[in-house]
Amino acid sequence: MGSDRILLGDEQVRRYVADGFLAFDTGLDSAFHDAVADELSISMNEGSALLGDNLLPRIPMLADLLDSPTVDGAMTSLLGEHYAWAPHRFPHNSEPLAAGDRSDVFDPFLNNARMGPGSISGSGWHQDGHSKAGRSRWHTFRAANLFYFPQDTPLAKGPTRLLAGSHLYANITLATPDQVVLRDIPKGTAILADFDVGHAGTPNRTDTTRYMLKFVVLRTQSPTRATWNHQDPAWRTPDGLFTPHDLPQAWTSLWNWLRGAPRHEHIAPPASTEIPQLLADLRSRDPQQRLAAMYDLAALGGTAVPDMVEALLATAGLDRHVAPTPDDMGYYGKSDDHLERRFSPRQFVPEDAAVVLGTIGAPAVESLAALLDHEDPWMRINAAYALGEAGPDAAGMVADRIGELLDDPVAAVARAATDALCTLPCFGSQTVTRLRRLLSRDIDGGEEPAMGEPSLGGRWTKQNHMRYLASLALLARVAGPNPPHGLEQAFTAGLDDETGYTQAIACKGLERLGTRSGLKAAVRHLQTRRWDPNHIRLADRPPRRAVNASGRR
Repeated sequence: MGSDRILLGDEQVRRYVADGFLAFDTGLDSAFHDAVADELSISMNEGSALLGDNLLPRIPMLADLLDSPTVDGAMTSLLGEHYAWAPHRFPHNSEPLAAGDRSDVFDPFLNNARMGPGSISGSGWHQDGHSKAGRSRWHTFRAANLFYFPQDTPLAKGPTRLLAGSHLYANITLATPDQVVLRDIPKGTAILADFDVGHAGTPNRTDTTRYMLKFVVLRTQSPTRATWNHQDPAWRTPDGLFTPHDLPQAWTSLWNWLRGAPRHEHIAPPASTEIPQLLADLRSRDPQQRLAAMYDLAALGGTAVPDMVEALLATAGLDRHVAPTPDDMGYYGKSDDHLERRFSPRQFVPEDAAVVLGTIGAPAVESLAALLDHEDPWMRINAAYALGEAGPDAAGMVADRIGELLDDPVAAVARAATDALCTLPCFGSQTVTRLRRLLSRDIDGGEEPAMGEPSLGGRWTKQNHMRYLASLALLARVAGPNPPHGLEQAFTAGLDDETGYTQAIACKGLERLGTRSGLKAAVRHLQTRRWDPNHIRLADRPPRRAVNASGRR
């Protein structure tokens, strides 16, 4: 990584802002992709269909993919120079349908299509939840999925399909067929998709297995400048977008955010007399109408703050901080009520008013800070979220007040506050101390099961969630200015956590912190946990293709 990275250009970034995803060739040789496919075939035949988070130690050559100039350049362009790979990654195999179940015609919008027996890829439309973290949904670009295809994947083989423009949706039940993107995918292609884009698998109507590997990447700093090959500061809507929406106000605001510019730059606010109509539009079932109203209200700045605070307060007293159960579609952000916003251990969906207040930024900070003390937990949750979205320049002075919510008696509030700290890497040593306490001590009720992704299995608790988020907040703080005392000790405490996720982020944090003692602690920890990828009987293993780091034989 570094000086050889290949950065994206303005046009590519604009397409990502509007569509929510971008496809590109990874730039590695065909032999590299063939070797990856061979390794996947071996692993699946071992009975290791759920390689899951151990994908990299099982197939170490994948590190060459993640470190390649093209992939590194795309990540840097859209998630900043201090981006980090999350510990969660997952191989998605799509097995052939039985011959009798195959059809020459497939409806691209079909939900929950029949998949071949043994397929991990799911064909139901969904927005991902942050596996084992239950993080927020954001309009800003703070996390993404990298979908990598090591084989040619024509339509019959079952490419991943996406809902263009759905990354700004709180609920994908209102998605329409004209948003579907389903195309042939050449070998070696990667799709970088904003984490909240709706997507689904497609049935495999061939005779061979289709593989797709998913990696999750995280932003650790709010942007202060463009980190791609930036030439033109103006928003210009690209031709030939996949999304059917036309949202120039929203797209300009997000483009500005990525450039580190004021959110309202080059946006003409509506007249204040339009506020009543815009408030009515916020309830529309038409996603474009609702999103346009949100960003028109945000463009009004301080003028809209009282109405937005009132709209947020109107949702108090509804117990929205109480998570639905996994048998409730609201758990997955798919409620029939398009206005339902709920906390969930899978994914927290904030109120639209909170998104608007966070976009307004500095003029809303005082009002939001006051809501941190509100008696209703849902108000505290949304206020913390919106302050995090306002960013360190606007809300940095209240970061440690958000840190105080780590001691909140309501676990959902503490979770949301920890997540907000990931976007405010300017908190002080007192918050570091609280985060270290989360990593080193048991919390009341922490052993209660809290599996964010029930289909993945495993045993995760509320305490596991909190500790993983605490490690992510600390990792963000390392990238921020003037790292406070206590970070090394906090990361070291995270090495003793029972989950590999927190341990992985703690090691990454100690690496970035760079102290001699911290690096020694990380290496010592990893020495006893290394994995030999050649653990199967070599006699049963076919010869491996010889491939160097550039992907050449």
